[in-house]
Amino acid sequence: MTRQLQELDGILSGLSANNDFSSPDGLWFSLANPGSIWIETDDGAYTDVTNCMLLAAVPGAVGDAGRVTVNNIDGSASKTIDTFVGKALDDANLRRFLVGPKESEITSIVETPDGKTLFVNIQHPGEETVPNFTTQTYGSNWPDGGTARPRSAAITRNDGGLIGL
Repeated sequence: MTRQLQELDGILSGLSANNDFSSPDGLWFSLANPGSIWIETDDGAYTDVTNCMLLAAVPGAVGDAGRVTVNNIDGSASKTIDTFVGKALDDANLRRFLVGPKESEITSIVETPDGKTLFVNIQHPGEETVPNFTTQTYGSNWPDGGTARPRSAAITRNDGGLIGL
């Protein structure tokens, strides 16, 4: 998908394989790490690229980029449009933070007041499994060997620092 995006003239995002995503479903602003936002995705049709994920982002500011000219071509018709874009995306300001298990959705995150622990909910892992309740047949057994039930994960850094970019 990323290569296709980069080949199109009208795509201005600059997404790469490290931050390509689809169907943002949740947006959460960090209080402990001002300027950081978290993007949760929910797109079961995007699994040929990746599972649902959580991305960390540092948004730009008004006026941090400039005007660009986009040439749109549709068959024999073409149109040139001037528009404004924000700061260019790269791994420093938008990055995939984690990817969920198969057949799940990343949802409902929260951090401790000091920003050193992030709690992430994993919703409906293994949801596409026929309900015969045999553990070995779940599409996702997360945590390993468990049942396909929603779970929560607590994430910390090895150095004890703030979670985020």
